[in-house]
Amino acid sequence: MRILYYSPHPTHDIVSEVGYATHQREVILALKALGHDVLPVIMGGTDASDLSPLAQANYQPSRIKVLIKKLVPRFLWTSFNNFKLRQHDIKAGNRLKEAIVEFKPDLIYERSEYLQDSGAKHASEAGIKYFLEVNAPFVEEMRSFEGYSLYENKAHSIETYKLQKADRVFAVSTSLADFLVKRYQCKKDKIIVQPNCINPTKVSVDTSESDRIGTEFELKDTSVIGFVGSMFPYHGVDILINAFAEVSKLHKNIKLMIVGDGSVLNQLKIQTKQLGIESKVIFTGKIPHGQVFNYISVMDICIMAKSNWYGSPVKLFEYGLMKKPIIAPDTAPVKDVMIHGKDALIVQDNMTELADAIRELLENTTKANEMAESFYTKVMAEYNWKHAADNIVKECI
Repeated sequence: MRILYYSPHPTHDIVSEVGYATHQREVILALKALGHDVLPVIMGGTDASDLSPLAQANYQPSRIKVLIKKLVPRFLWTSFNNFKLRQHDIKAGNRLKEAIVEFKPDLIYERSEYLQDSGAKHASEAGIKYFLEVNAPFVEEMRSFEGYSLYENKAHSIETYKLQKADRVFAVSTSLADFLVKRYQCKKDKIIVQPNCINPTKVSVDTSESDRIGTEFELKDTSVIGFVGSMFPYHGVDILINAFAEVSKLHKNIKLMIVGDGSVLNQLKIQTKQLGIESKVIFTGKIPHGQVFNYISVMDICIMAKSNWYGSPVKLFEYGLMKKPIIAPDTAPVKDVMIHGKDALIVQDNMTELADAIRELLENTTKANEMAESFYTKVMAEYNWKHAADNIVKECI
């Protein structure tokens, strides 16, 4: 089958080591591995040399741009950026139209993006089967990040249009699927819930590096509670620190390892000092993605304290692939892939429940290891990218 993989976002490439890039890259590779001819039309770039400066990890806006943003009302700044997105979609659509003529695809598979409807338009005009992957409630998410925009009503109408035109809709969670049905009247029978996945062949551990980490942070005869991810308020690392402080009152030989960087990192460091546990908490800072699994390997319990209501957390699959006992938040996307007490301990995002769960796993290592083994088996069987690609192809038959 000839599949045109379309991503209209101006900066979402397929080469960076970030979630959206990994997701796109792995789906494309998995479809190719199944023997299909796949043409990526990725507006954000398919090679490092193609990337927009906005996509660079070290990108810093000019001083003039920062000043203008401070002076202009927020909704006008956001609306202007939305205007540019709409203009970009015309350019993206022209490129897609050319690719359709040259490649003659049997299927257009699009990673849906905010304010972009060129995929639906050109697939419909060409009479080509059109699948749409949806990873978030885009309008609501954009408003939470950037504030109100004059394009908000237009954005909702674009979401309705794309979902109407799609032959199949792949949503990353049941809660997101339900949202699409209620908010946009998307037909439920054409939605397939496909959580995020992981590529087991891309995960490796350097035992000498793991040993070095253990020595550097003095982890011998110590149980390590771990978190890997970005330091943002919505990840609940502050809750984890409070829970760890409570557990450490009775369990003396434990340490908390927090791997990552982000906007609240300094606040979290201050929090550990205020609680008097700074000697027991390790902040590694930002670690290259290829090295992250070396850090997970030294952890005894892996935690995700908090998550949003719609997203499928890749971090859980990374923990699972490493056969680590997991504590996860009580959200629909988590319960899509895990069973409480069998695959993980699923708790409310508050200090008391999280502390109780940590104690339970520290004191019952047999149960902890059984859950780790159970979720590892599930990840290997159901949450790899080949399985996701199989689901896409199956819907074409």
